[in-house]
Amino acid sequence: MAGLSSAAGVIGPALQGLNVLSSIVQTGDDFSSQRRAEEQSLKELQQRQQEDMRAAQEDAALEREKIALESEAAERERRDALKRATARQRARFGSSGIDTNTSSSAQAVLLGLFDESEEERQEREALDDLRNRALDSDLAQRSRLNVLQQTQLKERNKLNNVSSANSLTRGLISGASSAFNLFG
Repeated sequence: MAGLSSAAGVIGPALQGLNVLSSIVQTGDDFSSQRRAEEQSLKELQQRQQEDMRAAQEDAALEREKIALESEAAERERRDALKRATARQRARFGSSGIDTNTSSSAQAVLLGLFDESEEERQEREALDDLRNRALDSDLAQRSRLNVLQQTQLKERNKLNNVSSANSLTRGLISGASSAFNLFG
């Protein structure tokens, strides 16, 4: 009978020790699955960001095409309007008996029409340039935001890992303490 009682005294603490080891292994498994989930979350974020960036770049390229087409149309319209204005002015001068080839006043008026037209072209080009720079700025801002989001997620994951490691360490210490108390 004394042998059974001493065997029971050893088996009980041994089972508790196995429970502690099982708990430690489970905590390690939980830590590993948490790590895999964090890596998967980061991959999904990167994929989503790449798709968003690709779509934004495509939209920007389309917008640049639109700006270029509008600019070409405006340039054709400007030239046509200049030709019409020049022809009208020459006709007025001709009906008044002023020769546009020899009259410096007539040439100055025509030159003024060309200068006004050139200023309109320069203003339109400046506006087109501003619109293109706004597109570039938007893409650059999206890129910076993507880097920031990735960095935040990585830092959050590091913090979670430290927290999990602390929990695992506390579990190990608690388990070791329990085992020492059982056998001590």
